[in-house]
Amino acid sequence: MLKLIKIEKLFDLFDYTIELKEEGITILTGPNGYGKTTVLKILDALASRNGSFFIRLLFKKIILVFTGQESVTLRKKSDNKISIEVFGKQLKEIVLDKGNLLKVLLNYPFIRQMDEDHWVDHRTDNIYDTETLLQNILPNLPEFSDYSLSLKLPNIQGIPIVYFIREQRLLRPVQTARRRQISGRIYMDEESPDIFRKTIEEYAKELRDTIKETLAKSSQITQQLDSSFPRRLFDQKKEISENQFNQRFDKVKEIQNALVRYGLSNIKEDDHPTYKKENAKALYVYIDDIQKKLAVFSGFLDKLKTFTDILNESRFTFKRIDISKDDGFKFSTENGKPLSLGDLSSGEQQEVVLLYELLFKVEPRTLVLIDEPEISLHVAWQKQFLNDLFKIVELQKINVIIATHSPQIINEHWDLTVDLEENSQCGNI
Repeated sequence: MLKLIKIEKLFDLFDYTIELKEEGITILTGPNGYGKTTVLKILDALASRNGSFFIRLLFKKIILVFTGQESVTLRKKSDNKISIEVFGKQLKEIVLDKGNLLKVLLNYPFIRQMDEDHWVDHRTDNIYDTETLLQNILPNLPEFSDYSLSLKLPNIQGIPIVYFIREQRLLRPVQTARRRQISGRIYMDEESPDIFRKTIEEYAKELRDTIKETLAKSSQITQQLDSSFPRRLFDQKKEISENQFNQRFDKVKEIQNALVRYGLSNIKEDDHPTYKKENAKALYVYIDDIQKKLAVFSGFLDKLKTFTDILNESRFTFKRIDISKDDGFKFSTENGKPLSLGDLSSGEQQEVVLLYELLFKVEPRTLVLIDEPEISLHVAWQKQFLNDLFKIVELQKINVIIATHSPQIINEHWDLTVDLEENSQCGNI
């Protein structure tokens, strides 16, 4: 687990020692220009093995300290070279050779350099900085993959999985598969950054697909168990006590009621069978089968409950979110009239998107980076944000680093903050 981040001469100005909080949430604050978002980008680039980011970043040394005092160190050797050390042993040097880069680019007449840091792709007339060109555009082109791989950081054991929730959350680029023929050669343009869709609409479809997959998995388990039920019933040796049966059946009822509440089942909960000692073996098989059929929903239902409870109880006063097999999630007025997702305000969409990513896209033990969660949120919502986030951190078993300008986001949790203005100091690490 990441414990400490040390940075020397970020932007040739700042020395930072950032200790992550034991509560699982660390908040970076400070004036504009002190590098709050850059700290998040450093962690994201390390996890994604983005060597060109560190070559382009102005710094002298970065040290990440993990549990057990294990550490990873990146040193800026020159303007176009960095070294990576793990536990003091150098693993690799990353070199951005501009001569080789230009040589490779000569193979692509549609890419032209505009100035030192900007390039134009004449296929689309899109303009990219060098980092975007190296990491997202050129690796998809023929003959460039080997050079692109040379800029990758090595795999480093212990580096956490990182999920970066960026400032721009409401629009997502649409993946396309456009074919272009230039000088007799065919090129696939995998991503068209000038085409976007609303994130909230994409996430509603994604949740719909997840619901369908979960229901299909449950159906498959049901078929398998039902087909072997008679044989297992006759072969059963174990018995279940009345107390054990009642406790397990109560849990079954909770799950069945939740499935009905979220529209994932129209089957009412089973009537409570009368426990009889002579049926103890059959009841053991019966309750064991039901719990196996419903087990696929357990963690998923916890996420649905947190998602809808936060929005319905703490956020939307005159609107309501409901889970739907056909729509993923949908909204209605307090009078029950349906609302399109586009009818939500930007602040409401921000809240839905942020909560969805934290609950449904982040895996356990992930380091989540959130840039400016306060965007478009009402002050009252900002004050509630960390209280809700604590619930999600506990449910998802994640760690979070937030970059924010908002004292309302921090609210009464100033003990979780690291002020980069106060933290900044001169000296060597």
